[in-house]
Amino acid sequence: MATPSRVSRLLWLSAQVACLAALVPFAGAAASSAQMHPEAAALNPSWTMDEPGLGTWETCDTCDQCVLDAVPGGVPPPKPPPGADGKTHCTKCLGCSVILRRLKSSTPMLGKDVKVFTGASGAAVLKGVTADKGEVFVKTWCGLKGGYRQTPRNHPIPETCDKDGEHLPETERLSCGERGGVFGWSECNFKFLNALDAMALDANLSLATPRSWTEEIRAFLPVGGYGDGPDAGEPDPSAGAKIENVKAQFYEPAPGVAVEAFFSEGASTRVLDLAKRIRHEDIVRCAVFDLLFSEQDRHGQNVFVSEEGRVVVLDNEGSFGPINSMLLPGGQKFEVYRIGYNAVCCGNLPGGKAKNCPGTPSETSAPEVWVDYRCHAPGRFVGTGLPPGVEPFLRRVAAMTDAEVFEHYGMAHRKHASVLKQRVDDLLDGGFERALLLAYSRQRRGNGEDYGNDFYYGVAPPCCATEEGACKIRGAEGRESHGEVWAGNGAGAEALALWKEGEVKMPKNAEEENVKKAGGENRRGGDEDADAETARRRRARRR
Repeated sequence: MATPSRVSRLLWLSAQVACLAALVPFAGAAASSAQMHPEAAALNPSWTMDEPGLGTWETCDTCDQCVLDAVPGGVPPPKPPPGADGKTHCTKCLGCSVILRRLKSSTPMLGKDVKVFTGASGAAVLKGVTADKGEVFVKTWCGLKGGYRQTPRNHPIPETCDKDGEHLPETERLSCGERGGVFGWSECNFKFLNALDAMALDANLSLATPRSWTEEIRAFLPVGGYGDGPDAGEPDPSAGAKIENVKAQFYEPAPGVAVEAFFSEGASTRVLDLAKRIRHEDIVRCAVFDLLFSEQDRHGQNVFVSEEGRVVVLDNEGSFGPINSMLLPGGQKFEVYRIGYNAVCCGNLPGGKAKNCPGTPSETSAPEVWVDYRCHAPGRFVGTGLPPGVEPFLRRVAAMTDAEVFEHYGMAHRKHASVLKQRVDDLLDGGFERALLLAYSRQRRGNGEDYGNDFYYGVAPPCCATEEGACKIRGAEGRESHGEVWAGNGAGAEALALWKEGEVKMPKNAEEENVKKAGGENRRGGDEDADAETARRRRARRR
């Protein structure tokens, strides 16, 4: 039996333990922060268990600041008293999986404030930081509460998704559409983008585009209005709203800024100097990515360049469609930079075709034509000289059936596997340029009037300097010297044989002539013949 003195000592020790326990949360938070990615530790708010307004992701209905630290073990979750509306409003919340922030309107690079594009898809795109990855970008298409808008001019993000397909039997799930990763139903987007990420990794093309993955969000929408731009003062009804039971696509951050934003001033000394620093292998790698995965929406807002000249592509929801990339000459995106939107899509301007067509080609080209892959490929030709790791990937895919490719990568639509298989066959049969021209030969001939992703306009000679041949770059007028993107990288024999000098016209059968020059025959005239020939080649490879 304990004596009174022993009881007193035990009570004293218990009191000391209780005091130490009260200090555990702060010490635990510090230890947890020390284990975080440095970028997360720098942005993670400090906190103490006794500060007013502290809660958790579970106990709060709205919150001003997310905290990545968990509630220390053995400590009851903090919860402020509810407000007059019956909801719990917190100033800080433990247990968030990501701290979200709105995009800024501009970012500095090389002495210039460069515009940040928010995208035209209507999806929610936010910057974030997670404990293990550090800085990330987060994109979701639905499920955000409070009427979240990317900008005040965008439509609100739907508060519910069409269906949560992961928790339904396969027979009850919605079918994913053919049109890439632009579905209202996020599960289809996740399948589409994660399959593409896996294929890029297998093809050793992950340096061409940021890695991507799907996670469920435990967070609150950012507080503070619409960033730092002209919309900053607009009220944001979604501020602090809780995000629960919502999946999002996470991305590694892309270095640099959008090419279109930086090059918008024309061929200034600053722009030309950066163009000369561009890593040639990066452009070729990104061009191979776009051709292999059939990108139909590659423009200057989703091609990023850094101060060091590193180049990546992002927003790849347009994959597995027709070819339309500013890196690849001959498609609409490229032609818009070469001769101007008015000359390529006059019918899409206000007033339509009757008022605007035919459009007049611009006398100068935008400096964005400098990211034409030919300006960065040795001898301005790729042929079979694909980046390391691509050809082994092509041969692995060639040995699989369409159904096997679809199942292996968990693709969103079987047509995407067929499109990939077709491109793989074309690349193996005759190299890069032949595959490009075969792809174009299956697309509609552009008429200079309509907007669309599946047009082919013929391939003009490259413009890899401030002035080359008939091409002049906007902003370089009056200069005595004409800078080259890659000094001394002229066209080799293969390029000269294919991309003839002078204006490339589009007479009938021009596609067939160009395909033959690239080393193959065009099969546009009969899809059945093309399918039969493709099947024959695939059977031969599997033997």
